[in-house]
Amino acid sequence: MNQSLAFKSLAFTIKPETAALAAGVEQLLDAVFGRARFDKASYLYRVGVEPVRELSYIAQHQGEIVGTIRYWPITIGAEGHQALLLGPLGITPRLAGKGIGRTLTFRTLEIAAEMGHDLVLLVGDVDYYKRFGFVPAAPHGFVMPGETRPERLQVAPLKSGVLGRVSGEVRHVHGLEPAAIANGIQSPLAAIFAAAAPSASPVALDRR
Repeated sequence: MNQSLAFKSLAFTIKPETAALAAGVEQLLDAVFGRARFDKASYLYRVGVEPVRELSYIAQHQGEIVGTIRYWPITIGAEGHQALLLGPLGITPRLAGKGIGRTLTFRTLEIAAEMGHDLVLLVGDVDYYKRFGFVPAAPHGFVMPGETRPERLQVAPLKSGVLGRVSGEVRHVHGLEPAAIANGIQSPLAAIFAAAAPSASPVALDRR
């Protein structure tokens, strides 16, 4: 569903990302973060994985893609608790502070909760994401192998009681070993993901 909004005199529309918009999203991410984004540990958890279709949204202003948000399936701990990895959230720099990122994040977290998800993690700025209910993840027992700044790992519960019940290592949804992910840039996984990323298109996540 498309949603038109006006925030601080800027009119923009948010809507689900489609395959036809994927190339434009990658161009925006290149402009905002550069290709160095593929070197981050959080990207290695997306190797061979598609973003969750229902939670992949874009923002448009005068026909231009000015914002994007995606979520990826991950598992937590030895029991393999299903969770989501948010990111990247990318906004055209000249339109920062206009409410685009806030709108995309609040709306997609709302949808994630409606879908039955109970836990979302991300790596990002603590001060920015606390408005959405994210808190530092390490004190709650979460670890992301390969992440060199663990204080930036954050978690948001979408159901009450989940933080006291679930904890452990963030794991690749297809079972890639944490040790391989922790190798970071030296891992061939980074090159594989970088090569595959431009053609990636969102798909649905089985919530069995």
